[in-house]
Amino acid sequence: MYDARMQLRSDSRHRPATAPPPTDAAPPASTTGAAPAATARGWRSTFAALGERDYAVYFVGNLAFFLAMQMDQLMRGYYALELTGAASALGVVAVASAVPMLLVSAFGGVIADRYSKRKVLLLAQALVTAANAVFAAMIIAGVVEFWHLVAGAVLQGMMMSIVMPVRQAIVPQLVPRHKMMNAVSLQMSGMNLTRVIGPVIAGMIIAPLELGVTWWVAVGLYAIATVSILFLPSHGMTARRARGSVLAELGGGFAYIWRTPLMRLLLLTAMLMPLFGFPVQLVLPVFAKDVFEGGAGALAVLMAGAGVGGLIGALLTASLGGVQQKGRVMLAGGVAQGALFIGFALTPYFWPALVLLALGNIGGMLFMTTNNETIQARVPEEYRGRVMAVLMMSFGIMPLGVVPVTLLADAVGAPEAVAATSALMLATIALVFAASRQLRTLSVTPGRHAELSPAQAAALVAQGRISREQADALSGLGGDN
Repeated sequence: MYDARMQLRSDSRHRPATAPPPTDAAPPASTTGAAPAATARGWRSTFAALGERDYAVYFVGNLAFFLAMQMDQLMRGYYALELTGAASALGVVAVASAVPMLLVSAFGGVIADRYSKRKVLLLAQALVTAANAVFAAMIIAGVVEFWHLVAGAVLQGMMMSIVMPVRQAIVPQLVPRHKMMNAVSLQMSGMNLTRVIGPVIAGMIIAPLELGVTWWVAVGLYAIATVSILFLPSHGMTARRARGSVLAELGGGFAYIWRTPLMRLLLLTAMLMPLFGFPVQLVLPVFAKDVFEGGAGALAVLMAGAGVGGLIGALLTASLGGVQQKGRVMLAGGVAQGALFIGFALTPYFWPALVLLALGNIGGMLFMTTNNETIQARVPEEYRGRVMAVLMMSFGIMPLGVVPVTLLADAVGAPEAVAATSALMLATIALVFAASRQLRTLSVTPGRHAELSPAQAAALVAQGRISREQADALSGLGGDN
């Protein structure tokens, strides 16, 4: 495939700038009724996006970044519980991290649309690495108090408010259009692979190496993720559009969402997981310590089990790329998660509870990844960063779920708190889908087959080898947005 593209690029040099778009690209899959000949089939299609060099580099850096973040999350929760002995301390740390996502993410989206995604990501991730290095040094020096943990969570939340929208918005630039939804699914798969590996690594090395040294391991992974950005393409990383003031662009993003009913629905349903699903993950330290009496080792296994379920769910979503009825997939996944989490909460035995937790996360990942895929497929490029930022802002409502769950866990116990939350999630999902025919019948057709990714096409334009119109045609962007 790479040789064919190089030949195509060589041929493009000899076309005049006013030449009509080439006709050798396949027509949209939704109108031909058949996949292009080069399209991978079976399980190979699950990993199709990794055949793109730029995306493969991004994917490796993404793994390092989220591996560090998962270790970070486990260590912060464990440290908060160790310093205070109260489950509500987990809620305080979660609030400290989530509130900046609610307040800052929208501006992160404007930054993602306005400036080079590569440069923004490089700077923001460098700051995350530096901040965690300082905190690791403080732990080793023995000067950390609980308020330091809270302040660190606030700073981490602010940086993630910039990093996460950019990391989401950059994916469609690195792959041809017909591989975009697969790339989103693989990104989610990689994130959940780190949920499997991260807690296990942290849980295994905290005891022999102590917390401060373990935090330095996370710092090293953050540094690897930062360096990987240097190997991403520099062209095609900025949305092509007229620029207004930051506030005008911020308002323009919200205006687009408001006037697009389906986008409003998708973003509203995306809030269900931060509100009802994620709080369950954040009280797992309480289950590990008080319910199953297993300590850090049990916590690592529980989080790894949740990650295995999420990984399976994301890979399943990637393999279901040709399934157009996305609304049905979301409904099935959400209902499964709610019911299985209730079972997890009410099961007093560790291993059966672990299985139910993993199965519930399969359903949750089907719901969340399908929602994310659909948003990425439907949003115009010039609004992508701001829409993904609003999606990240939904994590800012997490305290509305975390604080009641942790307070209820302190009052009546973690199992009862999680069972009540999961039952409420199940009822909410059933009500939302019953009330919205648009969600129940939501369908997404495969993307147009394209020869080049937007970044590859932009590089050829910068070299003067093809025109902007030819770049749009070769990347499958012309006339779709």
